[in-house]
Amino acid sequence: MPGYILTPSLTKSVAEFDTWSNSAGEEVITVQYWRTGEIFVTCDEMPAFEVDPDNGVNLMEYFKEEYFNGKLNYSLDDCYCSQVYSYPDNMRRKRKEWIDDLWEEHNDLEEDGWDIIDTEVWVYCNMTVKESQ
Repeated sequence: MPGYILTPSLTKSVAEFDTWSNSAGEEVITVQYWRTGEIFVTCDEMPAFEVDPDNGVNLMEYFKEEYFNGKLNYSLDDCYCSQVYSYPDNMRRKRKEWIDDLWEEHNDLEEDGWDIIDTEVWVYCNMTVKESQ
């Protein structure tokens, strides 16, 4: 099965959303915005899709089968912005501030007992596709 490398045609058009969960069942979502990256996928046919720049496309959903079968990998480069994207509705302000501080200091929540339970990689531009060697 052939492999392909997908790269965004524009810079600053990739976002990685991680959903974190802790032992209390709370979930927060963080986002990191990347200047560029490469998506490596092994599939039967050359990927071809149009991306609406306003709505983007979730590559993890688009390549769901390949992702779950270990035939999708990615490398994102040059993060230019990172933040906590959403919190539970009932989370107290002080707790949100604690999470914000932890994220700003480490870009990670594991130190506070959180684990990543889901990841989405969104692109907001068309992708250049080439066959890998």
